[in-house]
Amino acid sequence: MLFRNGEKNPRIMIRIGSALLLIFFVTKLLPHPASGFGDGVFDGVRGALLGMGGTLMLWAAYLNGKRRRLGKTR
Repeated sequence: MLFRNGEKNPRIMIRIGSALLLIFFVTKLLPHPASGFGDGVFDGVRGALLGMGGTLMLWAAYLNGKRRRLGKTR
């Protein structure tokens, strides 16, 4: 579970964010749909993957920095 007992684990967040970004870049290799409706849906899904992956990575970096400033080891 990503948030167990209210504790946010940056390691898991980085793994999930990396997986989402990897899926985003792999979808670039797929053939792009030619129709107008499919094009918008495809781009929307790719944008959502990029947004969620990037947000999780930035949030995890923020939490890691916060832990370092507070002197917590884990």
